[in-house]
Amino acid sequence: MTRLARGGALSLAGAVCAGALGLALVVVVAHVYSQQVAGAFFAATSLFVILGAVSGLGSDAGLVRWLPRQLALGDTVAARRTVPIALVPVMVTASVAAISVAAAAPWLARLVDGGHPAEAAAMLRVLAVFLPIAAAQDALLAATRGHSAMRPTVLIEKMFRQAAQVAGVVIASLVADHPAALALAWGFPYLPGLVAAAMSYARLARRAAEPAARSRGTGAARRPAKDQPAPDRPATAGLIREFWSYTAPRAIAQICQTALQRADIVLIAALASPLDAAIYTAATRFMVIGQLGTQAVQQVMQPVISRLLALSDNARAQRVFALSTTWSIALTWPVHLAVATAAPTYLGFFGREYAGAGQAATVILALAMLVATSSGPVDVMLLMAGRSGLSLANNAAALAVNLTLNVLLIPRYGILGAALAWAAALITRNLLPVVQVRRMLGMTPAGGGLLWAGSSAVLSFAVLPLLARALLGSGAAAAGAGLVCGAAVYLALLWMGRGRLGLAAFTSLLPGRKPAEPVLAAAEVPMTTVDPRP
Repeated sequence: MTRLARGGALSLAGAVCAGALGLALVVVVAHVYSQQVAGAFFAATSLFVILGAVSGLGSDAGLVRWLPRQLALGDTVAARRTVPIALVPVMVTASVAAISVAAAAPWLARLVDGGHPAEAAAMLRVLAVFLPIAAAQDALLAATRGHSAMRPTVLIEKMFRQAAQVAGVVIASLVADHPAALALAWGFPYLPGLVAAAMSYARLARRAAEPAARSRGTGAARRPAKDQPAPDRPATAGLIREFWSYTAPRAIAQICQTALQRADIVLIAALASPLDAAIYTAATRFMVIGQLGTQAVQQVMQPVISRLLALSDNARAQRVFALSTTWSIALTWPVHLAVATAAPTYLGFFGREYAGAGQAATVILALAMLVATSSGPVDVMLLMAGRSGLSLANNAAALAVNLTLNVLLIPRYGILGAALAWAAALITRNLLPVVQVRRMLGMTPAGGGLLWAGSSAVLSFAVLPLLARALLGSGAAAAGAGLVCGAAVYLALLWMGRGRLGLAAFTSLLPGRKPAEPVLAAAEVPMTTVDPRP
């Protein structure tokens, strides 16, 4: 738990930074550029993210599952060879996608922004250049997380790239007025990010190989180099088969998941207008902030769950699952509840033209996210247990619900219809795996601190802000007063329930404190407890 808390704290710091910078990016684009340009840009970057997920082929989940297992079993050679097995297909797919986008840019531009297709096509061509770069960066960062290192992901992806994109957009607005410059400013930070990710992975791979090299060269384990078992083609073929038989379903599931998050913006731009797409992006941006908090917990727990399931330690895996759910609720419910109770104030940050039309969509999605996050990281549990096929089925079902309702509701209800479609899809995607994890693994997201975390958030960020609005009015000052009071009460409640919430694990972060409950390292686990089956 202490190791999970340490990694979670680092990942959370990165999530807070990424959330603030991501919100700042939308605010800057909304204020500096017209709604037409902003809407086309958001639609184009959403298409970029979807294609990035397609190009990734689910390799991030594959690397985070297989590398911890291989390292826990002491097979550093297999861990080192797994990374290019994942990376090469990703690069090939991303390159094909980039060429396809550049060739189809005029046709895609008419979908993104039919009124200004030339500008939209220029943005798409610029973004296409960075597709392979972004895909390679994501795969290498996943490899670093497979080595249980969160720092590269936090520093490179959550802090550097986000900050560089905000700064680049500001600079682009000052030196050029063409939308292609905006796309270039947004895409270019992936290039130095790729270089940094490659260096980080190389360092971790060398560090993992050092203990094995020392053990082969000392004591009774020493033998001539010619007797060392050399990697052969059948072994490589076995690694390829194991990796991609697990990862292939995840590739399609990742496409469905990313399309679920981004397709509605593209559909709104096509079925309604780029102006509606801009408003909808602003109205739903808070969800990205909340999801970053959830991802901060999930990215840390993934290698931990993979290692525990590999060692057949189901009791500790259940504990990590339940505690991760509690921490996710404690991190995300304040965001969703605060936005739901102060939607006009939230939308006002993007400008007056954004504040009116997006309120209903914001409230609907905020309430849907409360249901979604209360199910915990159930998809991670399925993936780390090797059930990538079920994850695919769940994500495909959610995407089908989302696309069907979007096509039916957007033409008639606009962004409100898109919000209803997304809410239905979110509930579908999260409730299905809850039942599956319970039946197959005997595990649930419920823990001793779940009720305390949820009720504390509702009291602090729903009841108190609504009470402040009733007493002080509906202005920004009343919303701010309610938020400040709610935050103070919430911190006090977290402190009172720190035992139930598992917050004692974070005491190791304080100066002079030593970890109270270390998790067994791979080298400390007796080999008799290891289950070598995938």
